Formats: sequence, C-alpha cells, structure tokens
Amino acid sequence: METIKSFKRLTIVKIALGILFALVVLPSNMKAIAILLFGVAVLINSLQRKWHFDKRFFITNGLLYVAIAVTYFYSDNQEYGQRKLLQMASLIVFPFVFAMLTKAESKEIFKNLTTYLWIYVIGVFLFNVISFLWFFGMHYSFPEMMEHFGTILRVKMGKFNIHPIYLSMHCSIAILFSFYILRELRSKVKIATILGIDITLVLFLLLYAKKGPLIALIIVFSLFVVFQRKQKLLKPYLIAITTLIFLTIVIPKTRDRFVELLKIENLDKGEITSTNIRYTIYDTAQKLIVASPLTGYGIGDYNDVLQEKYTQDGNLLLAERKYNAHNQYFSLLLIGGVISLIIFLCTTGMNLVYAIRFNNQLLILLLVFYAIVMFTENILEREAGIIFFAFFLNFFSLKSLYTSEEN
Repeated sequence: METIKSFKRLTIVKIALGILFALVVLPSNMKAIAILLFGVAVLINSLQRKWHFDKRFFITNGLLYVAIAVTYFYSDNQEYGQRKLLQMASLIVFPFVFAMLTKAESKEIFKNLTTYLWIYVIGVFLFNVISFLWFFGMHYSFPEMMEHFGTILRVKMGKFNIHPIYLSMHCSIAILFSFYILRELRSKVKIATILGIDITLVLFLLLYAKKGPLIALIIVFSLFVVFQRKQKLLKPYLIAITTLIFLTIVIPKTRDRFVELLKIENLDKGEITSTNIRYTIYDTAQKLIVASPLTGYGIGDYNDVLQEKYTQDGNLLLAERKYNAHNQYFSLLLIGGVISLIIFLCTTGMNLVYAIRFNNQLLILLLVFYAIVMFTENILEREAGIIFFAFFLNFFSLKSLYTSEEN
C-alpha cells in the first residue's frame, strides 16, 4: 500500500517536472506558478516519507546565490538589489527543491528523461513556428518578418515577450536535446519528424543571427559526435557543419554579424555594430573591475556604476540604452569581485568534474554551451536566462548525484 502511495506522489512530481520542461511556451506570469507547483509537489512528497535533504547538493548548487546575496549589504541602491535578487531566486530555489529528492526518486524520474526532452523540443519548435506564422499571417509581409522578427519577439508578444538571444539559446539547446532523442529512435517517421524540427530550428537560429549561440551549438555538436565514438556519425556531422557554414555565409544578415568580427573597434572610432558595442562595454567594465577587484560593487550598485562610467567616458549611446556588461564573468566581477567569480567557477567546475566522471553527457554539453554563451551575455540576471540555467543545472546534476552514491 505504501509503495502505491509513494508511486502516486512521485507521479505528481513527474507531471510538475514535465510542465517545467514546457516553460518556454508559458506566459511570463505563469512561469513562477509552474515553479511553485513543482516545489509544492516535491515538498508534499518529502513530508509523507522519511525526511531527506542532500546538504552537499544544496550547498554546491546554491552557494553562488548566497555569495551574491551577501553583496546586498554593501550596496547603496537596495531597491534595485532586492529586485535583482528576486529575479535570480531560481539559483537558490531549484537547489533547495531538488535536494529533497532521494536517490531512488531521482532514478525513477530519469526514466522519463526522453519524454521530458521531447516536451522541451516540441515546445521550442511550436513557440518559434506559431509566433512566426501568427505575425506573418496577420500583420507583416515576408520581407518584413525576415528583417524585424527579432524585434517583434521582444516588443510585440505581450506576456510572451522574449529577447531573440534567449530564443536562440532555446533553439540551440532543443537541437542538443534532439541528438539524444535520435539515439533512442527506431521509427523512421519519428526520426524524420525530429530531423524536420532540427532543420526548422536551425533556420530560426540563422534568422535571429546571434553569434554566441550559433558558435556554442557548433562546439557542443562536435563534442556530442566525439562522445558517441561512432565513425558512421562522421559523414552526417561533416555534412551538417558544412551546410550550416554555407547558410551562414549566403544569408546576408547572419554573414554580416560574423563579418563584424574582422574589424573590432571602440565606438568612438568605429561603426555602431553589436561587436563594437560589446567591445566598448568590455573596455568600460574592465576599468571598473580593476578599481574594485576583490568585492566588486554589490548587487544593488554594480549596474549604476557601469551606467555612470558610460557617461563619464562619453559613451552616451551605451548610457541611453542602459546596456549591461554583456559578459557574465565580467558581471560577476562587478557584483562581487573575484570572490563571486571564483565561487561560480568552483560550483560549475564541481558539477562538470562529476559529470565527466560519471559520463553525464547532457550536463557536460549544457555546461559547455552556457560557458561559451556567457562570454557575450548576462544570462544569470535575466529571467529568460536564469530560470532555465538553474533548472537544467540542478535537474541534470541529479544524475551525477545518484550515480556517485551508487558507486
């Protein structure tokens, strides 16, 4: 009887997890509710059996949030600091919730991994396709969609608004997940379906023309092929990479983004391009980091200090548009100095070491993907980035945890 009750409780947790993998298709006001439902489901499950809480798991994955929260106490702009800590709460919520799951429960949950991956892949596919078809059919011509779809996603989607950089990340991660779905498929119809989804997502990636996610996808795709150790994958890999590079070259919008890398200059000397904007931001951020390397400026003040520096240096464009550091590593240095950066590198490094040791391939590739994208984006400070980073990190690190306990 107790086994049946336990199975029913865990079923609710599994359903709540499935909803989290579908977060990308939920409006912004529903995402917090979905996370709350998952937390409540895990808590109820935990209270109806012998209490379990993995302190090591919680500390490893939650320590970064604690380190950032400490910087609040030496921040002057406490209102901004409170808002940012609330946005970053996923960094502490997910480690706390997942730490309540036992080894047996984690193993049982991972039996549904393929289903969860399917949910995410289909969700990302539908979000891209339906959004495009809706605005194309109701409001804009095809040339207008090709030129302005990224802006439409950012300002015309209401509670579904999303910056194209984050949707590019979703497309890349969905393609990564599809690799592992393909390994399990035997049905030709399903294989054709997942390949069709991948081709569509690649086309959207090229439409968004975001360099970071594209480069990161190529690297993790290459690592995936290496991990499989199958020579028969070499030919499809080379065809896919060659086709992607060819499309990147022939599509003007995407090509121009990469051509920017050939001439990187400060904004006061060069053109206003995304690459030059980032170069100027990094130059400004480095000066501030050198001025306060150990403890940074605090979660409340780091952005104010950056905006003031833009103005002092005469970079009025950056000040008017209120650009953040556009580099997660620089941003952590601005928030909490080398202390916060070291804690971040240690916690992610520990997860990476365990993932390598226990052949947790998906976590390895996700960590590599995020590590690359973080060189050009502050994904831990925007809801669209932090929720999924924290969720994926804690979910996939469960596999490393229960495997290590078994060994």
